[in-house]
Amino acid sequence: MSVSTIHSPVEVEILDGGPRWSYGLLAANFARVQILVTWYGGNPDRYLAAIEDGVEDSDDRPFVETLRRRLASDRHLLDDMRRIVNEFATLAS
Repeated sequence: MSVSTIHSPVEVEILDGGPRWSYGLLAANFARVQILVTWYGGNPDRYLAAIEDGVEDSDDRPFVETLRRRLASDRHLLDDMRRIVNEFATLAS
């Protein structure tokens, strides 16, 4: 019995997903949001105090300070972050 294989070209679309480091930053920032919401009750000042005490990574400071400013100007942001974190948490269960 013989088997013959026919090869034909297949069109492939290659999408540029951006630099790989950007995905790591996205994951790190989502983790920071989770930490803020779940461990610090949405209070960026508590998170910043933990950074100051050496409990949290000092690399988190710029992100948390930016969030603190955003939270002060957008009264719905914290509710949105809590909803998103909770939705992702339920995906794992």
